[in-house]
Amino acid sequence: MYEQTDLHIHTTYLKCADETMTIPAIIATAEQSELRTIAITDHLNAPQFLHEHFNIKRDLAEIDTDMRVIFGVEVNVIDQATGAVSIDEQQIEELGFELVIGGPHQSYFDQPDPRGIIDLQHKLMLAVVRNPLIEVLVHPWWFGGGEFRSGVMAWMTDLSQLPEEYVAELGETAAACDTAIEANGSAIFTNSGCYGEAFLEDYKQYLYKLASYGAKIAIASDAHNIDHLHDAQTAGRAVRDAGISKEQLFIP
Repeated sequence: MYEQTDLHIHTTYLKCADETMTIPAIIATAEQSELRTIAITDHLNAPQFLHEHFNIKRDLAEIDTDMRVIFGVEVNVIDQATGAVSIDEQQIEELGFELVIGGPHQSYFDQPDPRGIIDLQHKLMLAVVRNPLIEVLVHPWWFGGGEFRSGVMAWMTDLSQLPEEYVAELGETAAACDTAIEANGSAIFTNSGCYGEAFLEDYKQYLYKLASYGAKIAIASDAHNIDHLHDAQTAGRAVRDAGISKEQLFIP
């Protein structure tokens, strides 16, 4: 089960993933990797991109596979004051999305401010897990490479500055709201340009602690290139090595 699920995959339609990420190629590669459940979850950061998801849905309808293929979407936090996200119930119903995942995608800071960034991220992640439209909080503590290169996030070489009470609150809230928390292969576990061994060891324990507070853990590749689909299996092995049981995994 640890290496048979991928609940975060992008396509070429939204121009975030490259040209290798067509629906037929994704399905074929996932089958070769012996995945059993996958979710196509491309970005919806603004309403004008909604029509691209109709193309994804059309392509999925033409696929014949024994895998379970879920038509989903990834949304972004668009208001740092409230934690509001880039989708509403009407849009979910209009497209027929079967899974909504989402979370913050930046620090919202121009200068390094460890405590300020940690406090804001925690606030926004809590807002996401409390949002009844969202089933999975994506890649907690992921930040773009540009934020590391600029120095805004260069201080985050491990999770030693993350208060334990924040871990407990997020895990307990996720459990109470029935929102899973993602173990992300591409964004975290294979992202050596941003995250070193010290961070990754802390991160495994972070996921374990969240699960110990009752949160379910979702395994994902967050693939933007066809070769990155294998990153879900890397994330799955990290989750297993962290001591998280199969019963603590999230399957929609």
